[in-house]
Amino acid sequence: MTHEYSLHPKSVGGSAVRIVHACNFHYNRNGEKYDTMDARLHHGLVENHHYVYPFPVHDISRQSTWTNSKRFGAKAANQALLETCKKVRPELLLLGHSQSITNECLAKIRDCLPEIKIAMWFCDWLASDRAFKFEFIHQRVPLLDAFFATTAGEKLSVFESGICRAAFLPNPVHAALDRGKAFTCNEYVHDLIFVGTDRKDPERRETLEKIARNLPSDFSFGVYGSMGQPGVYGSKKDSLMSRSRAGLNLSRLPEPMPWYSSDRIASLMGNGLLCCTRAEAQLGSLYGQNCLFEYTNEAHLIEALPELIASGEWRAVAERGWETSHREFSAKHVASFLVEFSLDPTLDPRWLWSDRGHHE
Repeated sequence: MTHEYSLHPKSVGGSAVRIVHACNFHYNRNGEKYDTMDARLHHGLVENHHYVYPFPVHDISRQSTWTNSKRFGAKAANQALLETCKKVRPELLLLGHSQSITNECLAKIRDCLPEIKIAMWFCDWLASDRAFKFEFIHQRVPLLDAFFATTAGEKLSVFESGICRAAFLPNPVHAALDRGKAFTCNEYVHDLIFVGTDRKDPERRETLEKIARNLPSDFSFGVYGSMGQPGVYGSKKDSLMSRSRAGLNLSRLPEPMPWYSSDRIASLMGNGLLCCTRAEAQLGSLYGQNCLFEYTNEAHLIEALPELIASGEWRAVAERGWETSHREFSAKHVASFLVEFSLDPTLDPRWLWSDRGHHE
């Protein structure tokens, strides 16, 4: 069944609310990871006029013990979150990647604040062979009002239970973070760039080596964080992105996971690169068929991409992807949906991507 839903949500009253956002802000990296999903959503929430109290789970754990250990400081972090919610009295407790926060802590928060809504977002893959990594989410679901993930379809719907509703959450872009327009550049560092790690991932390294080995010798393929090359972060990464023609969105897809991508896609499309992504993720149905380059296998990528670059056709595709990302998947837009869906249990998901996420 086809649903003609607007990309703009219904209002739930338009009032600003108090939110405690408990996630990993990477403050210990001294600005190196300022463009994470945590930061993007946080600023999107603020731009919707909400008061958002940042609760950096890992940093509070570390500072609570002389060993600087997340594990040994977890108990103190749970107590700190409980005390924070008592004092701030938020309408919404929003959890990011926060495995160390216990169900006991969340239950105590509900006891203290019976009207509170608790929601969680998750931006890692939901592959079956990694189920042990997100078993804690299944255990947490009875205490949640809403769960959001960057994977759609059946992988998402299994988290719907009791009062908890599940919805797809696209990777958000932010105009102040994603400022590049690679499609307008005249001088480039790379024809294709990949930023990501192959640590403990021999299959990814093998794929990257195959691509590097078979691309034309005059085709510049920049790899950062894999194949023995150092990683790149912060403003240096931004500079490389804005001066590269295409970006490889090489997400782990051991099985069908509709619409799944790491947050890498936000940096690629948000900075105006031609996003090259595997066709089985079906991202063309989310962003638009002419907004990115979907390849069926490495051989297809190796053969077709140099032609797209040489002809200049890539620029129009990259520009459409950039426009779509900033218009429909801005951090403000995505955060607005997240709050409205979390606070109103009767609200139908009136956004096109959420509807697709449940029905495709």
